[in-house]
Amino acid sequence: MHINQLVKEAHQAARESGWWQEGKSKSPLECHMMIVSEVAEATEEARRDNPPVWQQGPNGPIVEGSAFWDNLRKPEGELIEMADIVLRVADYCGSKGWDLEEAIKLKMNFNATRGQRHGGKKY
Repeated sequence: MHINQLVKEAHQAARESGWWQEGKSKSPLECHMMIVSEVAEATEEARRDNPPVWQQGPNGPIVEGSAFWDNLRKPEGELIEMADIVLRVADYCGSKGWDLEEAIKLKMNFNATRGQRHGGKKY
């Protein structure tokens, strides 16, 4: 799937799920904070040292590929939260009609011209 196709599908799914209402727009702050909340959730999954993808089973965590995995049960984990970050970004870009794919290419091309660790930054 191409990035702009993901943008289109993520925004359409969000609209169909009621995250966007006709005639009402969301502020950039609201959309940005929804992305930040997904980053915080990914951080908490990593802090708990949970598997990247798991589900809550009746007797504890179930990892993907297990015989007890249930595709109808909500997936959890750091990787799932990272996917949520991408979907929130894609949804927001879709709401704005922005070309995320081109923006990523522009930024990657610029980053290729930067020095080691962007001038020696610690992190």
